[in-house]
Amino acid sequence: MTTTLDRTIQLTKFGDADNLKVVDMPLPEPGPGEVRIRVLASSINYTDVLIREHLYPQTAAHSLPLVMGYDVVGEIDELGAFVEDFKLGDRVADMTVLGSNAAYCILRTCDLTRVPAGVDPAEAATLILSWTTAYQMLHRAAKVRAGQKILIHGAAGAVGQAQIQLGKLAGFEMWGAASGRHADLIRELGATPVDYDREDFTTVVPGGFDVVFDGIGEDGYRRSFAALRPGGLLVAIGYSAGVQAKQGMLETLASIGRMYLWGLSPGGKRTRFYSINVMRARHPDWFKEDLAHLFELLKSGAIHPRVAERISFDKVADAHRRLEAGGLEGKIVLCPELLSA
Repeated sequence: MTTTLDRTIQLTKFGDADNLKVVDMPLPEPGPGEVRIRVLASSINYTDVLIREHLYPQTAAHSLPLVMGYDVVGEIDELGAFVEDFKLGDRVADMTVLGSNAAYCILRTCDLTRVPAGVDPAEAATLILSWTTAYQMLHRAAKVRAGQKILIHGAAGAVGQAQIQLGKLAGFEMWGAASGRHADLIRELGATPVDYDREDFTTVVPGGFDVVFDGIGEDGYRRSFAALRPGGLLVAIGYSAGVQAKQGMLETLASIGRMYLWGLSPGGKRTRFYSINVMRARHPDWFKEDLAHLFELLKSGAIHPRVAERISFDKVADAHRRLEAGGLEGKIVLCPELLSA
C-alpha cells in the first residue's frame, strides 16, 4: 500500500536561505470546520525573508521547525466534519502566514475566499498578500481621494506595482520611486518615475505629497515624513532598508515608534503603520471582500499581476536569495505540481 506524503518547505534554523529544507511529512487530516487542499500555487514573498531571518514580529514567537508559506491557492480534496458551504474540487484561497509552501495544507472554512473559474492559480496567488495589501493601503488605510498626490516607494516591487495599477484604475496622481532602471516599467504602469539615484523625492512635488507609502524605511522614515505637505499622511508598511543593514528587530520597532511620535508633533502631518494581519484581525470581512474584488478584476483582465517564475520545491532557497538581491519585476510562485529538476 502506497502512503501519500505531504512535501513541505521547512525552516530548520533562523538565518540564511540554506536553512530551508524540503521535508516530507505525513498527510494532514482536516478537523471540524476545516478542509484539506491540494496546493496549486503559493507565492514566495519578501515577508518570507523576514520570517526566515527572525525579523517578523507576527511569527517571532513560533518555535522551529516552521513550514513556510504566506499565501495559497488550492483545490479542496478532503472535507472535515460540519463543512457545508464547500465541496470537493472547489478552488479557494487564503492568507496563511505560515504553512502553505507545501503540497497539501489544512485551512479553516471561515477564512476561505473562492477563486473564480478560469483564473490562473499562480496569478491568483500573487493577489493574496501583495495586491490585497496595496488595495487596503490605498482604500482602507489612507482612503486616497481623486486629485491627491501620492508617492509610492519601492514602486517596482510587488506591492508598488499593484498600487500603481490599482491607483490608475481609481484615477489617482502617482509618483513611483525606484532605481532608474525601472523607470520604463513604472511609467508603463501609470505613475511618474522618481529615480532614487538621481532625484531627491522630498522636492519632487512643490509643497509636498498628500500621501507617502513607505515599505523601505530608509533613515527611519525621516525623509518620507519630510516629503509630506502639512496635513499629509505617511503610511509605513515595511523596513527593507533595516533588513539589508542587518538591523535587529528592537531597532526596527524603535524606528516605527519614533514615526508614530512624529505624527503627534505640531504641523498636522500624520503617520500610521499598516499591517495586513492587524487589519484582517479587526475586519475579517474586509479581507475576503477585497480579495474577492481583486479576483474579479483579474478574471476580467482589468489588472495584470506579473509572475516572474513558477518554481518547484528544490528552487525555493534560490528564490529567497533572488528576493534578497532585489531587482525582480514579478512574483516567484511555488507550484507543487512542477517536477524538480
